[in-house]
Amino acid sequence: MKKNNYIDIIITVVLRSDYVKLLIKSIDKFTVYPYKIHIVTDVRNEEEQKLFDELTEYFKDRDDIQILKSINPDITFDNRDNFVTCPGDGRKVGTPSFYKSWAYETGIRASFGRYVCLMDYDCVFLNRWSEYILPLVEKYFFVSAMWRGDLNIARDQFLIYKREKFDLVNLMPDCSIGDTSGNITHYANKNDLEYFICENSSNPWGNQSLREQHVLNLSHGEQIFIYEKPFLYHYGRGSAREKYLYERWQEEVSNFLKK
Repeated sequence: MKKNNYIDIIITVVLRSDYVKLLIKSIDKFTVYPYKIHIVTDVRNEEEQKLFDELTEYFKDRDDIQILKSINPDITFDNRDNFVTCPGDGRKVGTPSFYKSWAYETGIRASFGRYVCLMDYDCVFLNRWSEYILPLVEKYFFVSAMWRGDLNIARDQFLIYKREKFDLVNLMPDCSIGDTSGNITHYANKNDLEYFICENSSNPWGNQSLREQHVLNLSHGEQIFIYEKPFLYHYGRGSAREKYLYERWQEEVSNFLKK
């Protein structure tokens, strides 16, 4: 096996460290292909520095996990409402979309695996997945968990691709079109490259009937399927959920992973 024949799982983190701790437990439980994990967090204030230090200490004995400080380009957002303009299409997005794209770039440039998997931290794996997803990654330009129809872009709550396919065309996920990583779909559409969107229960662009098959007893979030089998759950707005909803996630996911 070649030394880079593994998945680089890049997770962006915005406080609330139990999300990422539970996600990593699920990665360890359900991922059968070799992987390395790269946790990327902004460090722009004292609270974020505490998070970075906490994660560094918590995972200090894991050689397969590295904690990274996100790059911080010398850019000043000249606004009063925390919204800025995507340079490619002029759409207004919140500043966190740019911070997230820089975090992804940090992880991508610091890793060398054959596959790159971008993930939100408020996700959890539900079943084995790599043996089903990776053949699709070989076939398609990328695989994404969900679609956003109003922007005509694949979303990056879970988005995986083969590194060499992107490197050959010098493609790096950014926030130039639509939202974070929207430039990937734009490039694929422009060049007639096929990609794969997983079946999911997201609202409004997914299949709402699939909500009846949710394995986690939660009032928010969406479940993602591959070949009719649930493999991932995305909570959404993890940093903004009310405290009791955050605690509900911790309880439900912890109990599920103990089964």
